[in-house]
This record gives sequence, structure tokens and C-alpha cells, in this order.
Amino acid sequence: MSFSHNPMNNMPLTALRAFTMVGRHRHFTRAATALGVTQGAVSRHIAALESYAGCRLFNRRGSSIEFTPDGLQLFEAVKDAMSTLELTMQLLAQRGQRHDRLKVRTSMPSFAMTVVVPALGDYLTDQGVHVDVITSLSPPQATDDFDVLITRDLSLSGAESWELVREELVCVGSPALLARHRTHDKQDWPMVASRSRPDMLAVWAVAANIAPDRLHVRTTYDHLFLAIMAAVGGAGFLVAPRLLLQDQLKAGALELAESAPVASGASYVAFLNTHSAHAQSGRAFCRWLKARLRPA
Repeated sequence: MSFSHNPMNNMPLTALRAFTMVGRHRHFTRAATALGVTQGAVSRHIAALESYAGCRLFNRRGSSIEFTPDGLQLFEAVKDAMSTLELTMQLLAQRGQRHDRLKVRTSMPSFAMTVVVPALGDYLTDQGVHVDVITSLSPPQATDDFDVLITRDLSLSGAESWELVREELVCVGSPALLARHRTHDKQDWPMVASRSRPDMLAVWAVAANIAPDRLHVRTTYDHLFLAIMAAVGGAGFLVAPRLLLQDQLKAGALELAESAPVASGASYVAFLNTHSAHAQSGRAFCRWLKARLRPA
């Protein structure tokens, strides 16, 4: 089969990349610097693309440029695709080079947001390794691309593992809410809850000698981090892992409704993917995170 008459065969892809860079910077010289080529080379690429498209793509305004209507239409159509291609090629180019990235997967978005992600700057400083975090509630498959799994409710058969920390639950509320309800019966407290962790209220209620169905749940949120923000705003009392509330407790945005924590019986565990090509870096990260979470 012959493709010699297909105009797609002659599509100037290099010129499209130059066009996208000019569109981002709105300046030929800055685009050339970003591409590592001369301004003349960028101008030639744009001229070739305009010849191929049969229309002008830019209007020059001194040292800067503006899109023509056709140019803006083309830019809007290709800018995201070009960004995706550039990122994909960058990631592919990193393979086979000295490994300085880890892919960490977790089934706990709130834990990732409040504990793991804020620590990654320190890890980069200490170890020189970048960490990409992926959240997924699905059980991991053998073909999935990740180095470390952090979870409390999933497992990774046959994998090395580290118990990071045992979960302790506390009941908290905003200072104003506590002032209004501290002397009231606990079963009458207005509560906020999270659909992602419906077990926490029941565990706390049993420890407090309250029938779980007697609790007054005022509002429910899909994710725990939303429930935390609702508690900060005074929407109700919240039962949550103490580890996830450290910043709010330290700042005084939330206060403990009672001092004694309740052990949930769960642990946060890090697993090293048996298929990871970066086992040594993965082990180092798991040990580092375990040490960081160790009680003072």
C-alpha cells in the first residue's frame, strides 16, 4: 500500500513543536532559547508550518507576536497534546539513566495529602530522590507501575513490608464548638463523618460506651480531608486518626474533646513492589518514612 499521496506524511511535526513554544512564550527569541535553537531556526519552522497550513498563524508586533484567528485555533488544538508528548518523552528518556525518581501509590488520599506529600521536600533534600504520588483505592495488580504501596486496607502478596505507624483515633472539635457542648452528653454531640472511613465513628462510640446508632451525625463528606475542614469550621465533632490532625491541633484550630486516644486496630503499612526495578531506593524510602513517623 502506498502512502505517497497522503498529506499527513509531510506534516511538519518539528515545526508544530516550535509553533507551540512560540505560542506559550508569545515571543520568538524566548521560544528559541527554550528549544535550544536559534531565532532564525524558529522563524523557518513557523514559515514552513504557515506554508503547509496555507494561512498566517501570527501577526508580528515589534518584538512580540499575536495569534491570528487561525493560529489561535491551531494552538488551542495542539497545546495540550504537545505537552503530553513532551512529558512522556521526558519520562521515557529517564529510563536507563541513574534512577532519581520513585513512584509511590497509596489507597489513603487524606494520609497522602496531610503526611506524605508535605514530607517529600525533606526527602528530596536528604536523598536526592523525587517521589511521584498516585492515589488509588483499587487492589494493586502485578502489571501496575509503582515502586511502593502505602495502605491500611490493602496488601501486596509476597512483598517486603514495613509497619509505619499504628492508628489512634481521637475526637476533636473547634474551640467554639467545644465550649458550647463540653458539658453535654456525648451521644448528643453534633458529629461530622466521612464516607471513606465509616468505621471510625463506630470504633470510638464503642470505646466511649455509646451505641453507634445513637450518635447524632449532622453532615457526611466523601473524603476525610473534607470532614477535617468541616470540623475546623465548627460544623461538628470529628473522629479521625490523630496523625492526620497534627497541624490543626498544633495551630489551635481543633482541640481534643477528650485526651485518651482510641486504638483502631489498624496499621499503616508500606509494601515494596516485588516488580519494582528500584528496590534499593524503595527500601530506603520506606525506612525513612517509618523513622519520620516514629513517635517522639
